[in-house]
Amino acid sequence: MKRLSLIASCLFIVGSPNTWAQSSRAILSGGTIYSADLAHPYPEAVGIADGRIVAVGTRNAVEQQMGKTTPRIDLAGKFLMPGLIDSHVHAAFAGFQEMTIHFPSDLTTAEQIRSFASKARQDDKLMQGNVQLFTSVSLEYWNHIELLEQVFNTAPYRNIPVVLAGSDAHTGWANQAMLKQAGLLASVGAKKITAPNDGFARHKDGRLNGFASEGGWDLILKAMPKVSDAKIGEAIKLAACQLNSVGITAWMDPVSNIRPLSPAFSAEPNRKDTGLLPAYTELARKGELNGHVSALALVSIHAKPAIIDDVMALKQQFSGTSDVNLIGIKILQDGVIEFPSQTAKLSQSYLNRPSYSGQQDLQATRFNELIRKADAQYLIAHFHAIGDRAVGEALDAIDYARQHNPDHSTLHSITHLQIISPESVARFQPLNVAASMQFLWSGKDFSSTSLLENIVPAPLLTRLYPAGSLIRSGAIVAGASDWPVSSPNPMLAMYTALTRQGDLGELAPADEKINRSDVLQAYTLNAAKLIAQDKNIGSISVGKSADFVLLDKNLEQIAPKAFPQTKVLWTMFKGRKVFEAERCQ
Repeated sequence: MKRLSLIASCLFIVGSPNTWAQSSRAILSGGTIYSADLAHPYPEAVGIADGRIVAVGTRNAVEQQMGKTTPRIDLAGKFLMPGLIDSHVHAAFAGFQEMTIHFPSDLTTAEQIRSFASKARQDDKLMQGNVQLFTSVSLEYWNHIELLEQVFNTAPYRNIPVVLAGSDAHTGWANQAMLKQAGLLASVGAKKITAPNDGFARHKDGRLNGFASEGGWDLILKAMPKVSDAKIGEAIKLAACQLNSVGITAWMDPVSNIRPLSPAFSAEPNRKDTGLLPAYTELARKGELNGHVSALALVSIHAKPAIIDDVMALKQQFSGTSDVNLIGIKILQDGVIEFPSQTAKLSQSYLNRPSYSGQQDLQATRFNELIRKADAQYLIAHFHAIGDRAVGEALDAIDYARQHNPDHSTLHSITHLQIISPESVARFQPLNVAASMQFLWSGKDFSSTSLLENIVPAPLLTRLYPAGSLIRSGAIVAGASDWPVSSPNPMLAMYTALTRQGDLGELAPADEKINRSDVLQAYTLNAAKLIAQDKNIGSISVGKSADFVLLDKNLEQIAPKAFPQTKVLWTMFKGRKVFEAERCQ
């Protein structure tokens, strides 16, 4: 995966709004307007009132409907489109991560690491309770654990817990002091297992070397201090500012019942686990949440179908705000494909681990019934699936639900989709399943080449991130970032979707590129459908929320290479500017 961090300074300002911003009514005109509405794709003007779109059409028609004295918003020849939508972003986690210290990716010696860590001790953001926490750690460090041990398992860190959180959100490293605090040295470290599947890595003598993946990482996170609702709220506001700054006004938060720094991979949350929902809803209640949020509750892949009753109870509990809606469940169908975790489910064995292709412990009968019950309650089932076997399992469960429930209208979705078999591609449209894709990952770079070579069988590498195939099959494809795993900037992702270009050139096959119309729909109406908000957002249509982004370039005319340089001039949410001139308001 391509892991880029957006580290921007979001300043919240309170000042005198301009004339049109004071009014609940306005007319937008004077530029190119892309509506994402196929019935009226290029209106000349848009009228808004009380946060909603009330008129769309020719300038004369809109002015006649709105009245000649209605304030005007001059688009100054620029490009207006609907507020952009991210169909899979961990906003609260990303905001929290921006409040921590990021570990540089270019430290190659123990002395460099020691120097950086020493300076970091002066930063108030370093400490989480009694733990020194570093985030955004490059996965390359997992190939050089000895450097981390040389620094953080020696003075002055022998009695100071230190945790490094991997950039993939699936892995991390802890020093001996943290392993002791988590109670792992005796309970886990004493076990000498040649090929452990417990989420920990060991030295040859059986001692833990500090690396942990998924279930093992959960045991370390379990010993971390609890993040408060107040801090989560602060993190969400920071994240919303970042998202508004790149034109995003709506998103799906796929793990809303889990707090930052809490176990997720082996967690079995129930109705008592409210996670991010109190902070999200409180911000919305106070009018401080600048985005429409579709939230999902994490549900264990091994959970009994009765867990859906708990999800429905959470849905009812947090149903009082218009901008936060719990709409479904999130399933971790597998993990990640990269070494040393290798928890993605493949149809063929990993090259470095013969006879192993990921977990084989899915109880299909119970799992299928879990998804059927969610579907019967009109809850969206959203699956994390990296490997082709994981994609197949998710589709099988949805197929079961379609066969046993009479209403097939709920649009379920699968995200990431690094490897998909051609047979699975053909199943998306008939089963009414959407694809939430991180286009930014579909370029040729270190993540899509070196991290997979000699690990993943060559035949599987011929169909990485097949967005083009999915679209040709008739599937709904939506854009997503998975921030903080990668940048939330849609312009970078759109460029990669159009070109498949990465740091190392073009990722084959070329026919998996998608066209300009599809990429714009992916971040507007398609994404709105995926997050179950297409009746309210996703296009510039009468009756929908007045969410817009004004860009300095016309995305339908510029060369693909100009997408990364495209700037957001302002972003509007419910008829109010929430970002302008590089500042959030």
